[in-house]
Formats: sequence, structure tokens, C-alpha cells
Amino acid sequence: MRFLTVEQMRAADRAAIDEAHIPEMMLMTRAGTALARMTARVAALRGARSIVLVAGHGNNGGDASVAARCLFEEGFRVQVIMTCVPAVLKGAARMAWDEMRTAGVPYVVLASPESWREDIAVSSGTVVRNSVIVDGVLGTGCRGAPTGAAEQVILWINRMRPYAAVVAADLPSGMNGDTGETPGAAVHADVTVTFARPKRCVLNDAQAWRVGHLTVADIGIPDELCDRDTADEPCRLIALPTLARTFAPRAWDAHKGSCGHLCVIGGSEGLAHAPVLAALGALRSGAGLVTLALPAVGAAAAAAWTPEAMAHLLPTANGAISKTSLAEWGGGFTRFDGVVAGPGLGTSAEARDVVAHLLDTVPHRLVLDADALTLLAALQAEGAWQPRERQERVLTPHPGEAARLLGITAAEVQADRLDAVQRLAERYQATVVLKGAGTLVCTPGGTPRLNRTGNPGMACGGMGDVLAGMVGALWVQGLHAEAAAATAVWAHGTAGDEAVWAEGQTALSATALAHRLGAVYRLLER
Repeated sequence: MRFLTVEQMRAADRAAIDEAHIPEMMLMTRAGTALARMTARVAALRGARSIVLVAGHGNNGGDASVAARCLFEEGFRVQVIMTCVPAVLKGAARMAWDEMRTAGVPYVVLASPESWREDIAVSSGTVVRNSVIVDGVLGTGCRGAPTGAAEQVILWINRMRPYAAVVAADLPSGMNGDTGETPGAAVHADVTVTFARPKRCVLNDAQAWRVGHLTVADIGIPDELCDRDTADEPCRLIALPTLARTFAPRAWDAHKGSCGHLCVIGGSEGLAHAPVLAALGALRSGAGLVTLALPAVGAAAAAAWTPEAMAHLLPTANGAISKTSLAEWGGGFTRFDGVVAGPGLGTSAEARDVVAHLLDTVPHRLVLDADALTLLAALQAEGAWQPRERQERVLTPHPGEAARLLGITAAEVQADRLDAVQRLAERYQATVVLKGAGTLVCTPGGTPRLNRTGNPGMACGGMGDVLAGMVGALWVQGLHAEAAAATAVWAHGTAGDEAVWAEGQTALSATALAHRLGAVYRLLER
């Protein structure tokens, strides 16, 4: 999905109204409804029944007014705070406010900077007890540092973040829609619901933390109007509306044999549970059959965490799986639709032979993760490996592994992640998932795709193992490699975000994330 400048988005809005004959109020109603839907989801995860919506004088305020009416009609306790007197509202924003007031939604007007300090319920924070805050103060028209009541409400929203989740409409108030710069006060959102297309501000890595979890709401503007006169960007966004188009529902007569058979290979002494996490990610991502090949020391974990997987215990040499035992068991791996290899494999000589064997024998889909990437880098540097044309590969490196694959430092990878992911895809003729804050997915010669889901709570062991299994599972079910990788990355980050909204960052674990995947895939299924 392309990123748009503020002016390009305005042009698309005007074209939707003038050429596609979509009433402005209909666009606002769709935007506000999407905002309400996401707010209700966050509220449910936090166990909140109270919503405080702050509405300014522009279209973002109108979106908030629509959302307030929707949430009020769904039974939430809703409080709207206006940062302007209603008499100044115009057009669709005025119509949305009139509909909200007619529905009986409670509201107060705090239009002066002083009123934000004088209102006891607001200044003390009691108004947001067990609540979610919706930021509809400033939109893409914001230029320069906010002043007056707008500045005060932004500062207030940020003070309330320890007590309430914050959902921003279109972009966090105070952020420049084109550059992402924040010359003054700016909202720190937990979730941003942007409309039709992501704005270029999302590309600002230094300010991306203010956006939080980014979701794009389809409000019915035709693609040809959104993408008219847009130049190619250095990357595009991985977004739900695009992913949903390739996420087809299962056929009525589907069975486990038609939903893909994935083999997960990994584990070594001290790291025997890593492939179990990958198998868990695969099982929670719809693979019809999962075979788990691992050392005997991982048997108990496999039985406890992935009883649906068919575990095969492989003999080890010096604590690692051997090429001989794998070859005797796996043959050419033709009975599997795909293979995930690397989690917990280790980097011993035995593990190196295993990776070389898989690169030589797996006939089609091969996901390489973790230690397998370090070993692939060594094989490539020695000239012991060249890409096989018929074998499709997905590589899932973190920055350190990416650095080894490219023969540079991790700092150099992080300094230009777009260049790094493109070089990796080209050098290894593979779809590459460069993990990190702002994970990138790229195919050889393709445009990188950027993910804006996920959070710092996911910085813990096992997360990458789960992701590798998810990629493999989606791939063997029929998605092509890039779509499988992009869908897995988005779902992985979204599951992590939902876990954090419910329980916070500190307690987040890979298994907790995996158990959130059902609700996330439902979003795609719908």
C-alpha cells in the first residue's frame, strides 16, 4: 500500500466526492465507524467500558463525533470533550456533531487553555478512569507547533497515558503529516487508525513510536483515485486491507491434507525448545499438518505445547542433529509442502552439514531462520552454496544475522535497513524478512514493504521462532512467498500489540503472543 502526502490524500478525497460521487458525510461516517470499531477492540482487551473522545474543529473532530455516537449506541459510557465551540464547525464535521448531540451523547466544551486546568474531572484525571482516550484534536492540516487549547489537550492526553490507552484518528495530533516532525507538543498514541492510505509521516523512524500500532481503514475511496499521480516510494506499507485480498477463506470441503504439510527442523542441546515454538506458530497459523523433527531432549516440550504436531526424534552428535540421521529420515523432503529450519539448531559442524543438506535437497519452499542463517552466511562466504532455481527461500534475519549474511556490521545494517533488505534479497535470491522495529519484507528486485505493528514488549526470546513457523504455515497453505511473509509479520506484530493492550509489555512472551493469533486471523477472515 502506497504512502501519500497530505496534498495527495486531499486530492483523493476531493476526487471521491466530485468524480466518484461519494458524499463527504459518507466518507466521514465510514472513517468514524472504523475508528469506533478499533476503539471498542482496544477497550475490550483492556476491560474498559468508558471512552473519552477529544474532538477539534476539523474533520478529525468530525470522525471523533461519529465514533462517539457509534460507541454510545453500542452501550459504552461515552464522554466527548470539544476543544472548540460547536458554532465554528462546518460541513460534514458540523453534521457529525449534530447527529452526535441528537443521539444524546454527553459532551463538554473546553475551548480555552485555562479551561483544561480548571475542569476538576479533567485536570485530576478522574474522567479517564478505566477508559480509552480517542485523539481527534488535529489532523493532517496541522503545521507548526500546536497552541492554545490544542496544545493543552495534547499535553493532557500524554499525562493520562499511564491510566488509559490512546487511539489517534488518522495521525497523532501535533505530528506533521508529510515529514512526521513534531515541532511542539504531540500525542503519543498506542494505536493510530489512518484512513484510506498511510500518510508519509509513518516513514519517519525517529517518530514512529508516537504512532503505535498502525491500522489502515478502508473508507471506500477507489484505489485508482488514491494512487493517481503518486510516485514510487522507497517502500510500501503492509496493511490489513491489502493482506485481506490474498487471504482467501477455506473451501467448504477443505481437509488437513489440502491445507499444507509443514516440516519444522531444529533444536540442539540447550536449545531444544526453539523448534517447538516454531511449530506452535505454524499450528496457530492454520497449517493442516505439522511434522516436528528435533532432538529427543525436546520431546517433553513438544508434547506439552504442540500435541497436534507429529514429533520425530532425531539422534544427535555432540548435542546436534546430524546430517546422516536427517537424510535417513527426511530423504528428499518431497512429502512435505515446505520446511522451516534453524530455530535452536546451533552452529556446530554438524549443524552446518544439516543446513547444507537442506539447501541441496529441499525441493521447493524453505524458510531459514536463526542459526541456519549464520550457517548460510558461512557457506556463501566459502563459495560452498549457490541459489538453486527451483527452490524458493524465505530468510528471516534479525540485524545481527543480516550483518553476517552481508559481511558488514549490524550498525551498518541499521543505518540503512532499506538498502540492507534489498541487498539480502538480491544476493540470496530469496524473500527476506529483516526483523526489528519496522520489520521489512522484500523480494529480489522488489519494493520493500514496511510493517508498523509490534512493540518493545516483543524484545524477548522465542518471538522469531514463532514468526518463522507462521511464515511457513501461511506459505504451504497457498500464499506466495512475499504474501506469506508480509501476512505473518503483520499478524505477529498485531498479536503482540493485542497482548500488550491487555496485559502490558513486561509479561509478554512468545507463547502468550501465539495464543493471541486466533483473534488476529479473524480480522483477515472477515
